[in-house]
Amino acid sequence: MPVTRRAFLGAAATVPAWSLPGTTLHHDWTYRSPGIVYPPRVTENTLITSTQGENGDRVVGLDPKNGDERWSRAGSVGWQTRRVGARIVVQGADQRTLTGVDPASGAVAWTEAFGNEGETVLRETAVDPDAGTAYAVTGSGVVAVDIASGNRRWRVGGATGYVAGTAETVVLEDDDTLVGLSVANGRERWRHENVGWTRMHESAGHVVGGRRDRVVAWDVETGDVAWWRETGAPLGTIGDRMLLRTQANADGMEIVAVDPDGAVAWRYDVPDSAGVSVAGDALLVFTDGSGELRTVTVVAEGQPRWQDEFDYAFGLVTTSRGELRLPTADGVEARSLSDGLVRWRYETPGRGVYAVERDGRAYVGAESADGDSFELHAVRPPWGGLAAATRWGERNAGVLAALSGLGLVGAAVAGVRRWRDRRRVEGHVETVERADYWTTARVENGGVRTEYRDVDEAAFRDACESWAAASDTEGVLALREWGVDPRPWVETAPYAETLADVHDRERGLRAVSSAADTLARLDRPHGFLRPATVAFTDDGPRIRDIGVGALAADAWPDREDAYAPPEPEPTPAGDVYRLGALTHRALTGQPPERGGFDDTGVDRPVSDDLREVVETALAADPDDRYGTPRRFSEYLSWAAFAQEPW
Repeated sequence: MPVTRRAFLGAAATVPAWSLPGTTLHHDWTYRSPGIVYPPRVTENTLITSTQGENGDRVVGLDPKNGDERWSRAGSVGWQTRRVGARIVVQGADQRTLTGVDPASGAVAWTEAFGNEGETVLRETAVDPDAGTAYAVTGSGVVAVDIASGNRRWRVGGATGYVAGTAETVVLEDDDTLVGLSVANGRERWRHENVGWTRMHESAGHVVGGRRDRVVAWDVETGDVAWWRETGAPLGTIGDRMLLRTQANADGMEIVAVDPDGAVAWRYDVPDSAGVSVAGDALLVFTDGSGELRTVTVVAEGQPRWQDEFDYAFGLVTTSRGELRLPTADGVEARSLSDGLVRWRYETPGRGVYAVERDGRAYVGAESADGDSFELHAVRPPWGGLAAATRWGERNAGVLAALSGLGLVGAAVAGVRRWRDRRRVEGHVETVERADYWTTARVENGGVRTEYRDVDEAAFRDACESWAAASDTEGVLALREWGVDPRPWVETAPYAETLADVHDRERGLRAVSSAADTLARLDRPHGFLRPATVAFTDDGPRIRDIGVGALAADAWPDREDAYAPPEPEPTPAGDVYRLGALTHRALTGQPPERGGFDDTGVDRPVSDDLREVVETALAADPDDRYGTPRRFSEYLSWAAFAQEPW
């Protein structure tokens, strides 16, 4: 067993953690190298990777069953897709030879030399298995070499780089010129002058470049203009869309997703200081978090899916199987792309660098504990079995404690608690709301459960008692159960959706009006209204989190809350502010900005009467608002429903 730490495996464990019932996290083998090991490529029976260290570059063939080294050659592997073709094309350490190597045996099939001995002529090599061609970029042009035989097909003098290619057409660049050529014979198919820079748009078969202060996409096969825009720099692709980064204003950027026909699919604003990248079908936005952590926001279709903090600072972020894999200071963590919940975690002695999926395995690259060498771990993650494994560990904690002599307590209990710390709700089925200090989810028994962090237990008990006492009040979502183990939690009756899910104006306004009437029946301020607080049940809208307002004000005073009034303590006037903020969201789809009402971003304007109701409720001075939720409800009902549709 390699000397690594893994989720669900304690330091003293003598039995592999993956032997526990229901767990499917398997470590198969570890390959060690003096220098960095690049993400591997896969053939039918050999794993191809390359290493870089003090002793130079090497290309290595590994046995995928046990990680043993089958063959090794000096040199490097140029750009290549995940799929390996008939030959591995190795660029010599002297940068003047290309060698075709059999992937299975490492036997040399051919060698092609360029330039004179001692002369460095190979700048880079691009390999396209679909075209059966390697493109050698030399100091005097680009040479096309047949991958199978090593024969030179053609040469274009003066070309300075490979840009893109298909099975039929290859695109090369020469200073400010872009040229499309036949793969078979090198004959020119099309040409464009005055091109400042280029980038491949692989998913749509386009080359994207800059020309005369515009961003232009050309079809690889024909050279025809597919689309153009006045500004932007290519960031990457999601599906068949190109993402462009543009400067929106002095303080921020705008990410624009462009369809293959040039239409804008969506836009997303990011701070100027943010780091942005594309992985799979998601846009990742990296900003500074608390301390040394980084905040990662996952964006899909122009909308943020979720946000969380990581100790990510270095490495390759990858996606597949609907999960995001982030390297961390001590391994790799995989999160669901849809809601950010932890799927699995693999820990290593040193810093994680990447985790790539290859044929049902995850290959994790990481630094060793001493930082002087590198490890490649072959792991079979719990794609489909982790939730069952964790629930098994929670339900059998007593059995695990009895097995402490076997070292399994550190394996299961610590692993389960760490997973809980990632805010996965016990019995989780579907996330309803996710925040820094709580997570609400539908659970297996049909209810809705919320687990809280960083709250005083006595204050939590007071809040639950208040909620339980109010559960019979009309319009209140009943509290079923609550407890403090493993952390404070409450469970309510089921509901289909919340105001956060509703985008119909009339339905949203009726829900806010109902919430205001419910607050008028209670004998204390709520203090914690937000869209997810207003739940839609079969019997109509209901509000939850009764009594949690005072708890929130004490436990999370500095938490960002777009629906909170300027004053910190829960009061009836504060509830009126929150009701006004909910109304603003129902009408515009957005929480209010400080200072009033804004419907400039919506198709249908709001009536003057309704605008006045919202602005009064959102007044900065509590004395300028409606005095009570009931008074607000009366004005809202009159403005929204007593008049003709706006």
